Amino acid sequence: MILTFGGKQIGQVDTNFFQHIKPLLNYWGLQWNENYDEIEPALYGQCYVISGLEQRDLESVKKLLKHTDVTIEENPSGVNITATISVSFVADQPVPIIVQTQNSKLLYITPAENTENAVQNIIHKNILCKRKSNHYSFSFRWREKEYIPEWISYLILQIGLSKTFSSLASISFGEFQTGINHILRSINPMLADLQCERETKKMKKPKIEPELKVPDTFIAAQPLIPVRSSPATVSRNKNLHNGPAINPFKNIQIPESTINPFKQKQGKTSTAINPFQPNTYTTRSSKE
Repeated sequence: MILTFGGKQIGQVDTNFFQHIKPLLNYWGLQWNENYDEIEPALYGQCYVISGLEQRDLESVKKLLKHTDVTIEENPSGVNITATISVSFVADQPVPIIVQTQNSKLLYITPAENTENAVQNIIHKNILCKRKSNHYSFSFRWREKEYIPEWISYLILQIGLSKTFSSLASISFGEFQTGINHILRSINPMLADLQCERETKKMKKPKIEPELKVPDTFIAAQPLIPVRSSPATVSRNKNLHNGPAINPFKNIQIPESTINPFKQKQGKTSTAINPFQPNTYTTRSSKE
């Protein structure tokens, strides 16, 4: 089937495959028009006034949600406002995101790691906000400031469209990526790049694991040596196996006649047992 958006053809996909991944559209701020058989913006008519953001970050939010037809403003205007959002940053906040609404408990949000492989979690980084209010306060931890435009975009999608979301449990990660590359990328490349970013980071984790297991491999190579938690013990065991410098039998094999004052005396008293020993000492005495 041929897919269109905004009156333009954006691609062609198998009909059954599209029906299978169609629930992704709402999470991206899109919807399917059954009457015209085309993809449409899903936030048309909604307006959010955001204060407390730097102009650069505010523009990024607008670009990420441009395809949804949502209105993002910094100051209230004459249009109907869906909700106002105040943004603040805290250095020592215990979690990355805290959402506060009137007469409700604080909502603590920790975005999911990029290594998650469940589409339901990674599509919005597990950022969930189904509360409906006229005003929201978003508090972000300062050290994650670079992610703020993306996170605010997901929060707005959650606030505006959570009622239309359906389960993504039947959609695999590969199907999710195919939908991004064949549908979303043609509509909003900026948002598509953020969604695909997870695949790149997801592939990096297995490369780190073998390096973390090196100490275990080293210890296992010496099964006959007791292993303790102390690093000094491991080092001592390694020297005992390979280092001849700490072999307790080596010192015994070295003759110490020059520093043993009793050796010559023993030789003189043993004349009756070894008749050749006195001659040896007599010779030495004559030379001296």
